[in-house]
Amino acid sequence: MLLLITEENAGKRLDSIIFENAPKGVTRRSIQQQITAGEVRVNKKRVTRNAEKVKVGDRIVIHFSEQKTEYIPQPEHIPLNILFENNDILIISKPSGMCTHPDKNYTSGTVVNAVMGYLKNHHKEFQNDDRIRPGIVHRLDKDTSGCLMIAKNKKTHRYLSKLIAERKVTKKYVTLVIGRVPAKKGTIDSPITRDPNNRERMTVLKNARSKDALTHFKCLAQYHKPTATLVEVHIVTGRTHQIRVHFSAIGHPVYGDSVYGNAKVNASYFSQFATKRMFLHAKSLSFPLENGEIVSVESPLPDDLQNVLNTLEKDEDYTI
Repeated sequence: MLLLITEENAGKRLDSIIFENAPKGVTRRSIQQQITAGEVRVNKKRVTRNAEKVKVGDRIVIHFSEQKTEYIPQPEHIPLNILFENNDILIISKPSGMCTHPDKNYTSGTVVNAVMGYLKNHHKEFQNDDRIRPGIVHRLDKDTSGCLMIAKNKKTHRYLSKLIAERKVTKKYVTLVIGRVPAKKGTIDSPITRDPNNRERMTVLKNARSKDALTHFKCLAQYHKPTATLVEVHIVTGRTHQIRVHFSAIGHPVYGDSVYGNAKVNASYFSQFATKRMFLHAKSLSFPLENGEIVSVESPLPDDLQNVLNTLEKDEDYTI
């Protein structure tokens, strides 16, 4: 799509002017993602700032590979495992297999649907509100279980998002990776960007579009048959697939990871442990409330992952 900016549109944000002229079904969020990914050109130059102000005479070029439908979520009665709740914040333990947001593949049964249903059923202020939009502050992959933080209102969403941006939210995970990680603790400091050869994947690569990604880890145990290392991970940044990409990059992909892992090893893992998902769990969250009080929650390891550890032969000589 080609847009020529006239005087009446001068001064508008780049994402706004594209959204106003985009085909039906294309969401503002998808446009913003294309801009930050460097897929929009203004006067033949790549622009990556959504808030960039356009000028008279600007020529904007953007290609919509597919029209993305925005799904309006509906409240659903889905049980939630609530770890913490106050007037503004809800923290749940998300089960594996549940998507965070609705999309073209999963239009119901998501965290958003479940939270909307919970708020309407348990909070009077939401019972007659058809515009409930729970604010998902951070995401977990569909297969990843564990702690997920949700804001009940826009003010709290802004506050929690600011905490994350300022790296004041401590997020810890536990994962089982292939092989023996040689260091008992360490840091992976490698930038992550979208794989230029496969846009469905992320990769460790330093270029103009990559973002810094910092992962601290501590090994908890090692196992035989198959060889594996149980690792506690603290992600300082929150890049897409960060833990999976970082551990794959150092030669120790997450067990069961069909995107960044080893297909042959995964086939054996799925068969041996009768599980269908990767071994990655969001173990805990810690952050300050606006009044200074510290909230710390923990989600126990789910039974299916605990059963994997119980079946493995632990290396009793390994010390932390």
